[in-house]
Amino acid sequence: MNARTLRVFAALSLSLTALGAAAQEDGVLDSAVVRNRLYKPAGHPELSLSVGLPVQTHLTAHYFFNVGLAYNLFDTFALEARAGYAASRHTGLARSISESFLDREDKRVTDELEDMWRMNLHGVVGARWAPIYGKISLVADIPVHFQTYLWAGGGLTNLKRQSVIQCTQVVDRAAGVCDNRTDVTDRGSATENYWVKESRVAPVVSAALGFRFFIKEQHGIRLELRDWIFKDSYSVNLLRDDWEAGKATGEPAGSPGLTHLVQFDLGYTFSF
Repeated sequence: MNARTLRVFAALSLSLTALGAAAQEDGVLDSAVVRNRLYKPAGHPELSLSVGLPVQTHLTAHYFFNVGLAYNLFDTFALEARAGYAASRHTGLARSISESFLDREDKRVTDELEDMWRMNLHGVVGARWAPIYGKISLVADIPVHFQTYLWAGGGLTNLKRQSVIQCTQVVDRAAGVCDNRTDVTDRGSATENYWVKESRVAPVVSAALGFRFFIKEQHGIRLELRDWIFKDSYSVNLLRDDWEAGKATGEPAGSPGLTHLVQFDLGYTFSF
């Protein structure tokens, strides 16, 4: 897990610790609530819908839309399958790199950039462990019951990659144009670009720290900090003259590492 991800998880953990301590001091956290659960998920299937927003962006940005189906084996343990689609894009930084690269004579031999793969369709199966059940009185007579849980699992995802280095048909080198735009200054007028594209299907692992707030017996709101992890891959020692001539060039990076996509998920759950 990269340093940025660790900082995000550490900050959230510290915030939760402080919230729990404050609740204990103010008497709003019911110490007997674990023994007297108002909501018992055990034995109930559960349907969920969620939207994920990026916690941090660098060269790509992802927006997740997922549907999940879970079965609660116990009050504290469930199995869940999730499937969905990630809408993704290059960030402004990636576009800036691509436009400035074409005219650089010092980059005739170069490496592709890391962490440029973008998730698309995906499906995972995992386990959810919810060891903490509590109640917080946010307003005098409105207690909120919740679970804190950890989620871990894995599956497959479809990945796509568009290079910001390799342009197979340079339209305007000085302006950094590698598409069919009708106006050099108007990027939005392009309907096709000539950057090298790749796709693959790869294993993906996902882990999350989350909170489920119960709304009556069947409904709930879920908040998650989720990390999607998959193996990166990219080419090194690329020759610009070769790729612009349509020739194969470069070699796979020896130790490409892992890509982390950290998301904040907001979801709704319905228990049958």
